[in-house]
Order: sequence, then C-alpha cells, then structure tokens
Amino acid sequence: MTLVGKIFTMLILIMSVAFMAFSVMVFATHKNWKEYVTNPTTGLQKQLDLAKTAKTDADAQIQRLKEELKMEQASRTAGIAVLTVRNQSMELALSAKTAELDTLSANHTQVAATAKQAQERLALLEDEVSKTRADLRKTEQDLEGQVLSVVKLTDDLNQAITLRDQEQEKNTQAVLQIAQMKMVMDVNGLKIDSLVSHIPPKVEGVVLEVSDKDLIEISIGKDDGLKEGHSLDVFRDNTYIGRITIRRTAPDRAVGQIIKELQRGQIKRGDRVSTKLS
Repeated sequence: MTLVGKIFTMLILIMSVAFMAFSVMVFATHKNWKEYVTNPTTGLQKQLDLAKTAKTDADAQIQRLKEELKMEQASRTAGIAVLTVRNQSMELALSAKTAELDTLSANHTQVAATAKQAQERLALLEDEVSKTRADLRKTEQDLEGQVLSVVKLTDDLNQAITLRDQEQEKNTQAVLQIAQMKMVMDVNGLKIDSLVSHIPPKVEGVVLEVSDKDLIEISIGKDDGLKEGHSLDVFRDNTYIGRITIRRTAPDRAVGQIIKELQRGQIKRGDRVSTKLS
C-alpha cells in the first residue's frame, strides 16, 4: 500500500469516529416534544394555564388598582380644594403679616435711629465721664498732696510745739537753777562778777586712806571736776566730822589735807566726803 492510500485510510477512520460521536450526541440530546408539552406537572401546557391564571389575577388587580386610583384622585382633588382654600387663607394671613412686618420694619428703623442717637449721646457722656474722672483723679492727687503737706506741717508744728515746750521747761529749770545759784552765791557772799574757780563741783566720794600727816585719799579726782584748793566736807552717816582742802589730784583720786580748826572727830576710812553745796 502506498503512502497516499495510508493517508486516506486514516482519514476515513477519523471521519468514522467523528460521525459516530455526532450520532451519540444526537441520540443523547433527543427530546420527546409531546411529553415536554403535555406533561401535567412540568409541561408547557401546564405552564400556559398557570400563566393565563396569573394574567387573570393581574387583570383583576389592575382593575382594582384603577378603582383605587380613581378614589385616590377624587380624594386628592378634594384635598387640593381644601389646600387651595387654606392657601388663600394663608396668603391673606401672609399679606397681613407682611403689612405688620413693614410696620415693624419702620418701627425698627425708627428705634435704630433712636438707638444710634442714644449711642452717640452715651459716647459723649462716656467722654465727659472720662474727663470728669481724670479731673477727679487729679483733684484727689492734689488733695492727697495737700493732705500730706498739711500732715507734714502738722508734724513740724507738733515738733515745734514739743521743742517749745522742752525749751520752756529748760527755761523754767534754768530760771530755778539761776535762782538757786543766786541764793547759794548770796549765802557764800559771792557776786556775779566773782571768780568761781575755787568753788568745787557738786560731787560725793568716800575716804580711801588716812595718813598720820593729816592727809587723806578720796575716791574722786580730776575727772570729777576737783582742783587743788577745793574744799570738801567729811561726814559719817549724817554727822559732820570736818573739812579738807584738796592738795593733789589724779584722774580718779585726790589727796586732801584736814583742816584742824574745823575737825569734829577722827576721820576714818569709809567716811563720806562731799562738797559744801550737797
């Protein structure tokens, strides 16, 4: 067998298999159309009957809906009439409110103008109040300064009065001292122009030592105002014992000589010495 014969043989075999497969497919897809139409459960006739019943029900529902629509349209018409009347009433009320609004707007404009005038007046008053406060603050500051000045002057016056009283008191004391000094000078036979260096100051001390040469050492000296030649009296308790004359002085000590003519007793350590003026 030649090559061409082999090729044709293979082609015939392939075509045979293809026709066999097609025949199997046709057989497998073959349908009983009468059964498909007249099947009481799934047939097309049953489906057609169901569709007719559904159509009848739909027509009845459509008729019912049409009637409801007519009733709804009638109700809507009545409602529209009511709304129209209400709208007319509302328009009348709106007209009245518009007129009232115009009146209120006019009143508001007048009130706004009045408020503006009031604000301008308030601004002027605030300026006047600010100026018045500034003037008042300045016046208070001036018054405070004057009060401080018065207080200072009062303090100065009180100090001057106090100084005057003190000076008057000193003057009174000086007058009394002068009177006492004049009395002392008169008692001692002194005059204003007499020398006073020989008069000892008003001092008081004690006898520290007594020697056998009529000399005694006392506890007061040059720092207390004693000078050579001053005379001091010697006392024991309140008893006059005698008088001494200062011969030598040291800052805190002095040596005095006993005046025999005036001696009234034995001078001892611890006796009190004082000036004649004490």
